[in-house]
Amino acid sequence: MENTVLKVKDLSLTYYGGYDGVSDVSFDLRQGERLCVFGGQNQGKTSLMRALAGLEEYSGSILLNGRELKEIPPEQRNVTYSFDESSLMPRVSVLKNIVRPLVLRDADDAYIATRLAYVSELFGVGDLLNVKVKELTEVQLCRVLLARIFIRESEIYLLDNIFGKIDYSVRRVLFGLLYSAVYDSKAVVIYATDRIIEASTLGDRIAVIHGGKVEQIDNYFNLYKNPQSLAVVRGLDENLGFVSGYLKKKDGGYYVKLYDGEEVCACVPPIADNYENKLISACVYPGDAKAKKSESGKWRTIAIVSTRDGNLALLKREENMLYAPAGDLSKGDLADVTIDCVGNYFDKLSERKINADKNRQL
Repeated sequence: MENTVLKVKDLSLTYYGGYDGVSDVSFDLRQGERLCVFGGQNQGKTSLMRALAGLEEYSGSILLNGRELKEIPPEQRNVTYSFDESSLMPRVSVLKNIVRPLVLRDADDAYIATRLAYVSELFGVGDLLNVKVKELTEVQLCRVLLARIFIRESEIYLLDNIFGKIDYSVRRVLFGLLYSAVYDSKAVVIYATDRIIEASTLGDRIAVIHGGKVEQIDNYFNLYKNPQSLAVVRGLDENLGFVSGYLKKKDGGYYVKLYDGEEVCACVPPIADNYENKLISACVYPGDAKAKKSESGKWRTIAIVSTRDGNLALLKREENMLYAPAGDLSKGDLADVTIDCVGNYFDKLSERKINADKNRQL
């Protein structure tokens, strides 16, 4: 890949006792590219970030500008790794905390002054420079942390869930500051987060990580429309539903036969023929399902959820759950459900996508 700054191939990290932190991770990043590592707690985000920072022993390869990371002395790696505000020194002034990365690298006073002026204005910490870190609020701590991260002009920034302890309403403001700093930089940025809104806003691409494995790397639109596993689907949109059953063939197409024998999802994407009569899970987008109140309905309305596109009814039937426009439904109502189209099918056991998509390697 042209202008490749970071090339990761078959990266694996195993902790003492045989626990896999991450396994078989591969990707390339060009200069100025932004990758968001997205996943829930304990799914491998921090393990991956620490390996990329050279803080853990790993197998596979991490190439920085063509050189293996292990072969580059730490002081020569133009990489900044940061996690939350607990990495700040509490009994030291804000000023000394911010400039410390440059002081440790013997930067000259003029350069330090220039960079300090830049980050002080960008992150609004100019009036805090003589205050000790232990006297700051949580929001002020995060502003100082951002200033310390970006005072150094690094080639790669590894930002590991740096707002993890911050309330959502405040986090949005801080994320806006981070966004400004990232897009003012020409560096590679890898940002680990458990918020899909942050990942989709900041990242050119998103790496969805689950159980230490990167399930898929792509832009948000392709992840949403062409997810390669159920882990990707669950992470991207909590308003997507699923129906499970046996895959059956009918009239040149396929449908799902639920466990009680009812046939649903007659309109389906192409499927590999060897999955006929196998257990599968079908992903249903809210706009593709219709629910009608009925005393004999087999779906129960267990909640009404307000979204930006209107109210959705969360409907449950045995282990199957899906969303549909609420209409006149109320919580507790029974409903008949019709499904016009299914987005993607997944093997019930492996949870891997089984659509027969010739343009995408499965």
